[in-house]
Amino acid sequence: MASFGHGGNAKIISREKNIDFKEIIDFSANINPLGIPDSVRSAIVENIRLIEKYPDISYFELKECISKVEDIRKENILLGNGASEVLFSIVRAINPNKSLIMAPTFSEYEEAVNSVGGSIRYYYLKEEYAFKIQDDILEFIDNTLDLIFICNPNNPTGVLTDKELLFKILIKAKEHNVKLLIDESFLDFIEEKLTMINYINEYDNLIIVKSLTKFFALPGLRIGYALTSNKMLKEKIFEVSPAWNINILAEIATKSALIDTRYIKNTKEFIDKEKDYLYEELTKIKRLKVFKPSVNFIFIKVKGDLDLKEELLKFKILIRSCSNYNGLNNKYYRFAVRTHEENIKLIESLQEILT
Repeated sequence: MASFGHGGNAKIISREKNIDFKEIIDFSANINPLGIPDSVRSAIVENIRLIEKYPDISYFELKECISKVEDIRKENILLGNGASEVLFSIVRAINPNKSLIMAPTFSEYEEAVNSVGGSIRYYYLKEEYAFKIQDDILEFIDNTLDLIFICNPNNPTGVLTDKELLFKILIKAKEHNVKLLIDESFLDFIEEKLTMINYINEYDNLIIVKSLTKFFALPGLRIGYALTSNKMLKEKIFEVSPAWNINILAEIATKSALIDTRYIKNTKEFIDKEKDYLYEELTKIKRLKVFKPSVNFIFIKVKGDLDLKEELLKFKILIRSCSNYNGLNNKYYRFAVRTHEENIKLIESLQEILT
């Protein structure tokens, strides 16, 4: 089993490598390179005195905003201090005896299950199928399972699972009284409507998790939420979640960000353009196998023996090694899509290292 870890550890790297933190270009964290919306910055400044007061413990206005944006009932929204807290609260509430997890995928699913002493069955994604979930996953779903995790698009591969297959999984899970958790934290970067939210009301075994920190560049504020119509599950999650788990600045930021249509439009256009540029340039480097991206990060494999992360740190560029993902080894890496200037520097550095 692989050890756990995350991207975005630039502070730690700066101390370990004695590099000025401000000089590190962080390609390891998949955060919107456009930075926080101006509307969010203004809203926080204008309302900064609200930190003197407790947030509304019911988060009525925040849920009202999310409800309108997602077109879902307020009572089906569960808030968390980032998607990580949401995941752990869901797992504590379900307390699954056995879960099905893809490999490779986001490590916190495994961490959450381990935290309650649950067992895990893995569905290994194969490189020969470009790490895409196949129909045979349906054979893994039976009465021995309690919970299934699917990240769509998957992290770190960036691979999308077809909505048709997700629906088949949802139906099979429902037949066997298994809950299906779909993590859509990166789906907002995609214009096409691939969300499974429209099945929430009809299928009470469906849980959708979303993060606002990636798209709106708010990782320091911590905000995420889950959507489900399962009344019993919602009650249990409420029982295991702390009061006031969303701070007032995160609430202000979220209410401003979700209605900033210009920022949302600009982000999608910018990411699409830079993602395509970075992909095309990376494919020109013969020592790299580049997997076609769907969102704001690109998954690659290095041909030959080379510690690419260490080599790029010499250029003060930090990338995500995927060696600690279950099902991968030290040849796999993930690059976030950054600004055009930063993307150019990454390409030039890679060319110097690999050619």
